[in-house]
Amino acid sequence: MNHWIVVPVVLPAVAAAFIILSLRRNAALERTFSFLATACLLGVSVGLLYAASSGTPQSYELGNWPAPFGIVLVLDRLSALMVTLTAVLAVPILIYAACGWDRRGRHFHALFQFQLMGLNGAFLTGDIFNLFVFFEILLIASYGLMLHGAGRERLRAGTHYVVVNLTGSTIFLIAVGLIYAVTGTLNMADLAVKVPDVAEGDRAILGAGVLLLLLVFALKAALVPLHFWLPGTYAAAPAPVAALFAIMTKVGAYAILRIYTLVFGGGAGEMAWIAEPWLLPVALVTLVLGIVGVVAARSLRRMACFAVIASMGTLLAAFGAFTERAAAAGLYYLLHSTLIGAGLFLLVDQIAERG
Repeated sequence: MNHWIVVPVVLPAVAAAFIILSLRRNAALERTFSFLATACLLGVSVGLLYAASSGTPQSYELGNWPAPFGIVLVLDRLSALMVTLTAVLAVPILIYAACGWDRRGRHFHALFQFQLMGLNGAFLTGDIFNLFVFFEILLIASYGLMLHGAGRERLRAGTHYVVVNLTGSTIFLIAVGLIYAVTGTLNMADLAVKVPDVAEGDRAILGAGVLLLLLVFALKAALVPLHFWLPGTYAAAPAPVAALFAIMTKVGAYAILRIYTLVFGGGAGEMAWIAEPWLLPVALVTLVLGIVGVVAARSLRRMACFAVIASMGTLLAAFGAFTERAAAAGLYYLLHSTLIGAGLFLLVDQIAERG
């Protein structure tokens, strides 16, 4: 068993706890320790990416409980790529935040590390319920980061953001309950085996759970008509937080690609490609709306927000084709669109500072 697989989850969790308990009164030590932890995370992520390059998936069973009964983390080329992208993005954002943004509120670095924990856990988990758990971790951290530095506009946008995501979390739990009630498992690999054999009378319940799950992921990915929360939230967020949020929408896209190809792909029987009729049309509408928003935006920050929406439309249009070549093209686009989107928020902040 490769114990390094769990490090991207454990390392930021330990770092966040240590910062809160021991370093919160010393800004210099807090920054230094947070940067060192993030740099170590980057090194581990690159090592895991190399380990996954062979193409053979590796699993890590927490507590040595065998799947599908225990919590399982899965390392393959896709999850390793996303974890590495998260670390690559986190390092320059943390450096930027250390120039003063991190002192405009409390516990920035601890929340930042918890956010990394949630993101990495969501990318590595092999279980849908634990995907929900890591979603909640990253969302709770993002609530604090969103409100970092306070302010009336930020508080209003943050309240909207919290309400929308709590609604999404409730729907997520309902979807998970429906899927578990029919299949008796939430492990993705185990679901891929059991879904084709679901009794005919239970397929409607399973289909409802699967489509509710797609609704939740579409909300996280800011697809039309569930995109309404993103412009106000990202425009009001502190610049380094908005830059980190550039990868949060990608969690929704990653979950769609992972679940609707592994579990509900070609081998799912009556449930095969259940997301295909919905995803591509919605993605194309999202792309168009994002482009219109960019053209119509009256501020650079709003323009950057709608550029993120347009990029999600482009990405999900590729994923929505559900072909190997389209997915490969989408992943290539995901890498540079995430980095450019994050850089755009930081650039806009620099322009505003000098305006």
